[in-house]
Amino acid sequence: MPVICLIDDDIMVRDALALGLSDAGFEVLAAPGAAAGFDIATRRSIDAIVTDMNMPGTDGAQLIAEARRQWPNLPIIAISGASVIDGRAITDVAREIGADAALSKPFRARQLAEVINRLLDQRKGASG
Repeated sequence: MPVICLIDDDIMVRDALALGLSDAGFEVLAAPGAAAGFDIATRRSIDAIVTDMNMPGTDGAQLIAEARRQWPNLPIIAISGASVIDGRAITDVAREIGADAALSKPFRARQLAEVINRLLDQRKGASG
């Protein structure tokens, strides 16, 4: 069962996505912020990170950049309720800083599960 680190400061979003991903066959380790999410990722063996871009304190962009340095091959998916940051599409910004995919809220957990599975399949295929 793939293990996903899900990071979002909005408890309702976090709980809804965690439930949906669990129903889709993932083990979900949920965190309310970047520091807690990074702690999970360093202590547990995870298969992917899903992080909100806009959070208080350390934001998703900082987390993505650091996670990419630590784990270059780990799939990272950015999610955001904002569509634009500094006049640019947030999905473009997320990819530029190292996210493998980005989804704009609202979306269904099923859509997120499909993106995660696609990225995991790509990683499997690349590693042989």
